[in-house]
Amino acid sequence: MKAFLHTLQLHEPFRIAHGTSASRQVLRIEQEGHIAEAPLVPYYGEDPAETLRILSAPVLPEKLPQTAALAFNLLRHDIVCTAQNQPLSTVAAKKLGCAGDAPAGCRSLGIPTDLGEFADKVSTLAAQFRVLKLKLGSGDLGLDIATVSVARMAAPEARLILDVNGGWDPVQAVAMIEKLAEYEPALIEQPIHHRHGLEAWVDLRANLRGNAPAIFADESAQNAADVEALAPYVDGVNVKLLKCGSFDGAVAMIAAARKENLQVLLGCMIESSLGVTAAAHLAPWADWIDLDGHFYVANDDFEGLRYENGALILPERAGIGAVQR
Repeated sequence: MKAFLHTLQLHEPFRIAHGTSASRQVLRIEQEGHIAEAPLVPYYGEDPAETLRILSAPVLPEKLPQTAALAFNLLRHDIVCTAQNQPLSTVAAKKLGCAGDAPAGCRSLGIPTDLGEFADKVSTLAAQFRVLKLKLGSGDLGLDIATVSVARMAAPEARLILDVNGGWDPVQAVAMIEKLAEYEPALIEQPIHHRHGLEAWVDLRANLRGNAPAIFADESAQNAADVEALAPYVDGVNVKLLKCGSFDGAVAMIAAARKENLQVLLGCMIESSLGVTAAAHLAPWADWIDLDGHFYVANDDFEGLRYENGALILPERAGIGAVQR
């Protein structure tokens, strides 16, 4: 077994409420020709060097760092599914039932620094993708409103997902949600910071008008138990492999959301096509997908999922299905 770090260089800096990145690292684990990947996200606070040190020890600890746990889980599934000549999606089908069609693909745009350039990007992406995700939570409420206004003018037919990444305080959130409802967003994701806890979600729901856009939790929903706790106060949850530390954990989150009649937004981090393709095997059980992390990577050394006219197409190979270029 070989564990190593791989640096992903971005085409341009990507700005969200948590900060700006020009590169990202991923952890990769390789064994007998099989390879799996998990992203190292700066705001999660995991030390990449410490993770590698743990993985180089003669005996692994019972509880692994989050990225290592995910990479090992995906590696195991890839080995088993490949031996059975089945795609990774069969693991989900055993618990979630028959798969449907994957939702329309989505493209995300970071917080803009130039609204003119931003409008051009929106217009270009909207020519292929019917769903666009706008990163808000800039710290400037005026810029957040202008971002949505410019996007709506540049792409009047697009369905807009507004992702705040916890960038508004609970008081601002109510006013901003009501203001941005004018632009008819499909949903607003994580308007308040997860550090405020469940009580803030209770208050937010109590203060919103009945015609508010759908509200989704992301950072506040890390696992199936969180989904159940948040269910009375949100309309949906964002499911990401890294948050729950395994493909199986993501399946459990989707199952919990379905039980609570919540929608599912299937997301990813900035990762190579190897990591995003693994997540994409859950797309048929999602209501929305945000699986475009590989588009930001200038040195993507894998190929797997692809899009045609905004429609997600998975590789017809066993296991994860991504292969090195």
